[in-house]
Amino acid sequence: MNALYMPFSKIISNDQGAREHYHVPKYQREYTWGKRDWERLVQDIEENEPGYFMGSIICVKDGDVDAPGREMIYEVIDGQQRLTTLSLYMMAIYNKLVSLQDSVQFEDDEDRMDFESSVQGLRSKLVKKKREDHYDPNEVGGWIEQSKMLFLRVQPSSQNSNLDDYKYLLSEIGIIKKRSKPRYHGVRAICKAYRFFVDGLPNDLEPLLDIVGRINQLSFVHITVSSQADAFTLFETLNNRGVPLSAIDIIKNKMLAEMDRQHSVNIDDSFERWQDLVTAIPDPSDQERFLRHFYHAFRWDDAIRVEGVPRAVKSKLITVYERLIRRNARATFERLCEAAETYGTLILPGNSDLPSSVRNLLVEIDRIGAAPAYQVLLYLFSLRGNAVLRPDDLIKMIDLLARYYVRRNVTDTPGTKALDQYHIDLIASCQKQVDASGSLSFECFRDALLLKGTYASLERFERTLKGPMYSTNSIITRYLLARIDETHRTREYAPDLWARNERDQFVWTIEHVLPQTEQISDDWTAMIASGNADRARAIHEEHVHRLGNLTLSGYNSKLATASFERKQALEEDRKFLGFRINIGYKNRLALNELSFSTANGQHSLGTTPCWNAETIEARTNRMVEVLLDLFRFEDVD
Repeated sequence: MNALYMPFSKIISNDQGAREHYHVPKYQREYTWGKRDWERLVQDIEENEPGYFMGSIICVKDGDVDAPGREMIYEVIDGQQRLTTLSLYMMAIYNKLVSLQDSVQFEDDEDRMDFESSVQGLRSKLVKKKREDHYDPNEVGGWIEQSKMLFLRVQPSSQNSNLDDYKYLLSEIGIIKKRSKPRYHGVRAICKAYRFFVDGLPNDLEPLLDIVGRINQLSFVHITVSSQADAFTLFETLNNRGVPLSAIDIIKNKMLAEMDRQHSVNIDDSFERWQDLVTAIPDPSDQERFLRHFYHAFRWDDAIRVEGVPRAVKSKLITVYERLIRRNARATFERLCEAAETYGTLILPGNSDLPSSVRNLLVEIDRIGAAPAYQVLLYLFSLRGNAVLRPDDLIKMIDLLARYYVRRNVTDTPGTKALDQYHIDLIASCQKQVDASGSLSFECFRDALLLKGTYASLERFERTLKGPMYSTNSIITRYLLARIDETHRTREYAPDLWARNERDQFVWTIEHVLPQTEQISDDWTAMIASGNADRARAIHEEHVHRLGNLTLSGYNSKLATASFERKQALEEDRKFLGFRINIGYKNRLALNELSFSTANGQHSLGTTPCWNAETIEARTNRMVEVLLDLFRFEDVD
């Protein structure tokens, strides 16, 4: 790594023979700065002392490109927003100075020469032109125009027509050959930024030249590294002003470049393949998780394993893929694309052509919040269709994973940090069985998953379920309430407890029977503690978040703190968030009709005449009994 503190005038020098250029990888994210960012930049330049610090610029420079006579192309990893914005600002100033050229009254030839030098300096900071006898036609990073080879000193990415917009503006101010106006040019950020700077420039020469001087004096830390992984590690730790790239951006750029270099595959074609991967897994956080899970799922394979990297933790993710891509870009790309299609089906099974039994179990995996399970499922699904894994066994494996993760998410056992390694070991054990026998049985999978100490025991599961579940994990608590209802319901009343409204909010949410507010009303104090306020507070603290005090209902702020009698009363066919549902504990929801025993006989939430510590305890015990049966490990517990 090489880090130097230097002014902008040295980063993009206009000296004769200057050969440093800053090119953003072709398919890196587009220019994203907006008006607030442009205003802040102008304010920083105009209101601070000359030499204002603008943060760091991180570039990758391959060791073999620094040949005599060749241009030095730095690949910008962090800093494209600032470099592109400053270049657009300089374009606007250049155009303004050229328009003033004939109207300015110079005191002498020296003033005129200074003016012309400033104009030429700005021009050189935007584009470098090499005469025919000074360039190699095969030189990377430039293009030939009228017997000269041109290099952009700052070259934006091609995403969203950024580069086309940028070159069009250069052609409009006469620096490069005339170009056609790109479609929708005026609505994109490159054009808007240029117009912003044009509109804000003064009309007098002196303040314009002052701005040029201040831009040249802006200070940066110029950091050069030799690999993408080093660059990513740096901008993860530095507090930069720019918009940092994600790991997926870095890996994509490396993949496209190496497909071109190793296999002569056109970058545009590789980008289209990459878009298929992104389409299969639309969410950026899912994409990064997929890259980790791909490595874990297939690390047993010599072609995928990277020595010295047992797990693809965030700090090692780019290192893993740099090495895999360098090893064989095409093979890695093919396997990634194939796995991405499978992974997309796993996380979004709703529209897949999977059997309904498999699809329904994958929906459960999502509802449970069992994201780490996808690395195991990715491995298992790679075995489908080749007689290694029987369909019935696959269903049993997914079901076991679902039950494993219910118990894991309820008890937080095993811990989050241990899960990945447990699953990598599980996959290795399964693959060992496949290599030895040519098949994988459910029994082998079960025994490898449920090793002693790697899962929550039934006793711990029961103990946690009887505690304050809502305060511990409200997401898994909602899932448990829904499962109890779904396993006891009849056709008479079976609403979709997973329905969401147009704002993606659940229609049915958790409701506390004894209200969770600490301000206990007189009605509730009388019901749970015979009017004793201190005892009511103690009962509330111990029982309010237990399963027995919870149900699912359409949220109603007026009923949330109402008396038990009012909450219990039925209100049929109420319109709520665009859905029609029944409100009140007598609404025939199976969860509210679940029978439990007290000293006064059999009751349910809909029929009990009172609500107190005894009924909460009894209903909790009954619900836990149901859940223990649902999530028991057969032949193990």
